Amino acid sequence: MIIRALRLTGLTLHLLLGLLLLSLLLPLLPEARRAAIRMWWSDRLIRLLGIHLRVVGVTPAQHGVLFAANHVSWLDPFLLLARHPAHFVAKAEIRSWPVLGWLAAQSGTVFIERQRSRDTGRVMRALVALLQRGDDVGLFPEATTSDGTTLYPFKPSLLQAAADSGAALCPVGVRYVNPDGSRNLETLFIGETGLLHSLWAVSGARGIVAELHYCPLIDAAGHDRRELAQLAETAIASALHLPVQRTPPEIPGDRPAAAR
Repeated sequence: MIIRALRLTGLTLHLLLGLLLLSLLLPLLPEARRAAIRMWWSDRLIRLLGIHLRVVGVTPAQHGVLFAANHVSWLDPFLLLARHPAHFVAKAEIRSWPVLGWLAAQSGTVFIERQRSRDTGRVMRALVALLQRGDDVGLFPEATTSDGTTLYPFKPSLLQAAADSGAALCPVGVRYVNPDGSRNLETLFIGETGLLHSLWAVSGARGIVAELHYCPLIDAAGHDRRELAQLAETAIASALHLPVQRTPPEIPGDRPAAAR
């Protein structure tokens, strides 16, 4: 209980600091400084929750990369943000989350309305513009969270942004384990699990290790979005030793990639 109380107190103060930075300081700073602060803030959030970040593989040295990762927890974007000042795609409902929703909106998150198929075009244009100006972009093509034991087929719609912008695609495998290497359960964010319930579980856990498995960059040139989805699926499944589930044929109404 003492550890949980200390972590939640530290997290509350950190969230308040984030509100102050985003509302008062960041608007006055150049983009490079804003990006550095976003990375520091995300890294600090992870550390305050007692999570150790382990990086496997080689991280891209270039900018303007589209990161495509499997999705396990609400923590996933912060893991990647601790390493890259990326703009993430998230479902519109996240904007209504207490504090975190406002922070996400002010830090450059691109929100998508899943119920509006036409919103894909707007989001696609925004991602292409970000990538072309050299910004990193992150998305979760499964479009939902899993329990970490399987990889859902990637929805290819927004992966087209890599091909249209000429950006490289970097698949990233995300996994949470305990110190003994077993699968961590406190970080799961599936089913009816709410944010506050998950935060309570994570804050009381000991020794969570978050792994980012960076796969080799994929040159998007010459590939369509379905090919990119399959290449990313295969790379992540191989890195995490998960069975490969091939992307099914696209059908009308397919929803684009967004964070849970």
